[in-house]
Amino acid sequence: MIRGIFCHYLPIYKDINNNYSSTTMTNNLFNRYLEICDELTIATRVYKIDDDYKNLHHEKINLNNLKILEFPNLNNPKIFLSSYHKYKNLLAENMRDKNLIIVRSGLIAFMAADIARKLKKPYLSEVFSCVFDEYYNYSLLGKILAPFMEAWAKKTALNADFAFYVTEKYLQKIYPSNGYTDYASDVILNDPDENILNGRINKINNPQNKNIIFGTIGGINNKAKGQHYFIQAMKILRDEFNINIKYELVGGGNNLFLRSQAEKYNLSDKIIFKGELTHDEIFKWLDEIDIYIQPSMQEGLSRALIEAMSRACPAIASSTGGNPELLESAAIFERGNIKSLVNVVKNFINSDLIKHAEYNFKRAKNFEASKLDSKRREFYMKYRDYALNFKGE
Repeated sequence: MIRGIFCHYLPIYKDINNNYSSTTMTNNLFNRYLEICDELTIATRVYKIDDDYKNLHHEKINLNNLKILEFPNLNNPKIFLSSYHKYKNLLAENMRDKNLIIVRSGLIAFMAADIARKLKKPYLSEVFSCVFDEYYNYSLLGKILAPFMEAWAKKTALNADFAFYVTEKYLQKIYPSNGYTDYASDVILNDPDENILNGRINKINNPQNKNIIFGTIGGINNKAKGQHYFIQAMKILRDEFNINIKYELVGGGNNLFLRSQAEKYNLSDKIIFKGELTHDEIFKWLDEIDIYIQPSMQEGLSRALIEAMSRACPAIASSTGGNPELLESAAIFERGNIKSLVNVVKNFINSDLIKHAEYNFKRAKNFEASKLDSKRREFYMKYRDYALNFKGE
């Protein structure tokens, strides 16, 4: 019996009927690890919700041989100070009989890496984002914690026996590893259908709306996603260049801050909160918007951006993370810079959007499920064989 544990910090939700669900931590993700082990434990934050997961457009987590090891939000200082050792011991107890240890990001993952070294167990580190940016751009507390979490993340990657990256170059420079490495995006795409591109070209040639519809996928209570920068840019584009934009936002969280920004710039009628959508619903929505924008202050390699590209959606993005690896230079603006954002949007909407659609669709073919799954599976199999034959130092 091969037992594995996957340690992360993104939350899983437990609904009113005790069903586990999420929009990102899904069966599709966990099936990757169940290909290399017989039983899998997921160690991550769990939030209880007083609703049914279906009403939140979540995907139910219901795989056989899957166990959820529940953690509170250890990023909360009170919980961290009162419960850190309790949950570190809980994690250690659950790791002792595990053959495979996979850590991604955040406190739980970094704790697990430290425990693995003490237990002399080889672990695989998945490097998916810039931890410093992730914390620094989130809150005042995040700015204080960012240097410490960044150092912990670097140590985790450096000492990993295996390290898997979502970028081709960007994250490897920040978080080098002494272990065996490779890379592939974490995106989950169907193989491309040329009808998607044809449909997009037809949409560009036959616009149905007076307003240009932009869209972003990301937590709406997370300022690091940068939606407020685009709202500011919308005011300038409207007032100075007579460019009217409608902005649709997909994602969960409290929208109070973004609503206040919309009201401040007299854009309330132009900002639409779509809430959380399932994977299939997201693809349908992407086909309806005109241009996708990823204005984030931090990213690894944006899955949402790649998903948009796979629908032949013209797209622009900030200069953060691996975004410049995906898009043409004309589609990249300096992160957090309103002037740069305004200039790129103004030039982009007056450019040949069909060429951008064709470029994005072709580029997204590099992220076909069949290609990525094969590459990822080969890497994880190597780690499994290494871990099962590991004799210690």
